[in-house]
Amino acid sequence: MERPVNISRAGFVMLRGGNVVRLLCALLALGVLPLAALAADSLAKPDFDRDIRPIFAAHCLKCHGEEKQQGGVRLDHREFSLRPGDSGSPPIVPGKPVASELIRRLEASDASERMPANADPLSPEQIELLKAWVSSGAVWSEAKAAATGEVRREMIVTADDRQHWSYRPFAQVELPAVKDAELLSNTIDRFVVAAQEAKNLASNPPANPAVLIRRLSFDLLGLPPSPEEVATFVADPSPVAYESLVDRLLASPHYGERWGRHWLDLARYADSDGLETDRDRPTAFHYRDFVIRALNADLSYQTFTRWQLAGDEYEPDNPLALAATGFLTGAPCENLMVPMEEEKLRLRYNELDDMAVTTMSAFLGLTLGCARCHDHKFDAIPTRDYYRIQCAFTTTSRADVLLAPRDEAARYRALEAEWSSRLKVAQGKLKEWLTTEQKPHTTTLRNKKIDALTISDEDKLILKEQPDSDAGKKLASQLQKVLVINDKDYRELFTEEQRHLWDELQSEVSAIERVKPPSPPQALAITDTKSEPEPTWLLERGDFYAKKSAVELGFLSVFSNRLPEEYRVSARAKNSSSASTLQRRALADWLTDVEHGAGPLLTRVIVNRIWQHHFGEGLVRTAGDFGVRGERPTHPELLEWLCNELISHDWQLKSLHRLLVTSSTYRQSTAFDDQRAAIDPDNRLLWRRRPQRLEAEILRDAILAVSGTLNAEPFGPAFKPPISSDAIVARNTKSPYPKDARDTPATRRRSVYMFHKRVTQNPLLQVFDEPDASVSCARRNTTTVAPQALALLNDTFVRDRAIDCSRRLLADANNNPNDTIDRAFWLALSRTPRDAERNAAVQFVNQQFQARSERESSAPQNEIRQQAIADLCQALFSLNEFIYVD
Repeated sequence: MERPVNISRAGFVMLRGGNVVRLLCALLALGVLPLAALAADSLAKPDFDRDIRPIFAAHCLKCHGEEKQQGGVRLDHREFSLRPGDSGSPPIVPGKPVASELIRRLEASDASERMPANADPLSPEQIELLKAWVSSGAVWSEAKAAATGEVRREMIVTADDRQHWSYRPFAQVELPAVKDAELLSNTIDRFVVAAQEAKNLASNPPANPAVLIRRLSFDLLGLPPSPEEVATFVADPSPVAYESLVDRLLASPHYGERWGRHWLDLARYADSDGLETDRDRPTAFHYRDFVIRALNADLSYQTFTRWQLAGDEYEPDNPLALAATGFLTGAPCENLMVPMEEEKLRLRYNELDDMAVTTMSAFLGLTLGCARCHDHKFDAIPTRDYYRIQCAFTTTSRADVLLAPRDEAARYRALEAEWSSRLKVAQGKLKEWLTTEQKPHTTTLRNKKIDALTISDEDKLILKEQPDSDAGKKLASQLQKVLVINDKDYRELFTEEQRHLWDELQSEVSAIERVKPPSPPQALAITDTKSEPEPTWLLERGDFYAKKSAVELGFLSVFSNRLPEEYRVSARAKNSSSASTLQRRALADWLTDVEHGAGPLLTRVIVNRIWQHHFGEGLVRTAGDFGVRGERPTHPELLEWLCNELISHDWQLKSLHRLLVTSSTYRQSTAFDDQRAAIDPDNRLLWRRRPQRLEAEILRDAILAVSGTLNAEPFGPAFKPPISSDAIVARNTKSPYPKDARDTPATRRRSVYMFHKRVTQNPLLQVFDEPDASVSCARRNTTTVAPQALALLNDTFVRDRAIDCSRRLLADANNNPNDTIDRAFWLALSRTPRDAERNAAVQFVNQQFQARSERESSAPQNEIRQQAIADLCQALFSLNEFIYVD
């Protein structure tokens, strides 16, 4: 039974805004006020000007007002708010909150869907107020009802958009004061210690020298230090011993191989096309070699960036610059030689999309791909910007490019054309003579072969007299191989003079084939097919048949303080003889322009990437997203200071490495502390060193190094190691992975030189989270799953290297068990075993020797002992201490 309630109209009038809703909701929940009573009382309806407009103004109109309409939604006029946005749903359906996209987005639990974007959600009271307003018919105030404009479907980048921290120009940074200057090894520590002191935190003490050399060696070279190197460094009392070690490691050719792997992840590099056909790319390795050579030579990062986009337009006579454009060819792709025009267009636009998207992702840490079909949902990237950037690539073509100066390439092409012409003439002469001379004998030879067949006389007659009948064709197809007439058959019927002339003509062809001009190296790279830009279109919803409007080369509006045409004019002035459009060079100039282009973001991204690889996490955790959805830096002033340092040192990356690894922050131990963890559980203030697991390739390299079988040969074509046939499951590939590959010294090179076939990944590397190179990878996943342990126990490569390691140990230790154990620990873990570890290892080897002796009683005792020590080596390879640095 309903309880009578006496609430005067004046009481409703006196209640304002959210208080009305709270009271009504409470009364409804208690059953005090029937729903019918609420609907009947018009005074309970929210007032638009008083209650709704302030919410829209404060939370919605920045992105959905007169100036900007993200998602095609405009909320400053009723007429526009009722129209479907890009999602296809209207923001407001009067009387139906459940059907209104606005209400759905406000209440969404998924942060990527919830509105307002990149801001705190509305309060429950505000949402209930909006729902009540929509339920009551979404009445707008009459004075504001008339719409004065149209919904603008394209995003406008505003001054507010340009205030996002990563888009701003560089700022001068003041060095913070610290209480304890003795903790500082360089300026990096000043920023870190200042942040720690503000939270009453302190860094860990330095790690011991043996730990530091192992850390540095894996970090800079991707290889463990030798026991001799560890002993020498630990015994060196010099105050500059550590800095000298850093310089020596940075000068090693292994530095480029280790850090090149990080960049190849970003470049989505592989040695095959991927997708269904997965054709091999036999000349793609030149790009990988460029990356390694450039890093070893400490090529300016500015030049490193420019060459990868337009090396042929900057230095057309430099083979290294030409190979660098392989960056743009790295995407998975299908063979474009397809008959259907629609399929050709689809594949071509996917290729252009990859070039534009990967360029922005790898260099600027921005997700451009969202803008292919609509304005970016979160970042200030209009669809028009996407297609303006794509203009830089519309005249490009991937091809095997001669890695030679233009003059040398031109001479080769002329010589090759002349040689090819002579060869065709000689081959044509031979073919014409053979056709004439062989024709009289063809029927005789065919009938002779038919007579020799063990088939019925009826079938023989059909083959001879009715070869074009259905039965004749069927028989000929079935007997195709035995009916083939070869050169030997004809020569037996030829006269001596015919055979002599045949030999002369064939010798002429062979002589020309032997003098083919030697080709310069060729690399899969990018060239321009035109000297002037071709028409490029902004596509409606990404449909290549829906050309909305023509666009010209442009860049991201959120950065552009200089007209795109100015960059192109400048590029043309510096390379007036170029046969290309120079649009890629203009894009690269803008990308690396610190004053007027995207240079500040470019620098922040690479500095953060290098920090991430040294410390386990970047100053910005979202290394692949520096947009508004990404995390802010934990130490923004430090990041800014490091960027200025990099540019002031001519963009030399080795100077940045040296700065980072010589800091006290880098050299501290990994010791855990409960009290400090309570204050900073995620170690965002860097009070301890974060242990890091070896990447898949570095784990393989470390096993090779410890076993003593690492082949240090650099560069050149990729090698294909053996892969279990069970792991080769791909079908319909044009270049299947060989099932007969063998483990040889040539396949024991560093993993960066391994053939990376997209469809057939190496199982050991795959299980340890090697990316599949389908897209740019800014940060690898690090999983801990059972198959990793199983791989270390059962993988053939791991077992073979354990046997190699046992041979090395037996040769080094002179059959002394303790020496063998000590040497094994030094090679694998860079330290002496503890007494308990030594005793356990000796006992393990003895147990394995006994068990194997019982199973393999006929085997020689020395072989059984070697297998037992190999068991120990394989156990060491499986230790956390081996797989994790520190």
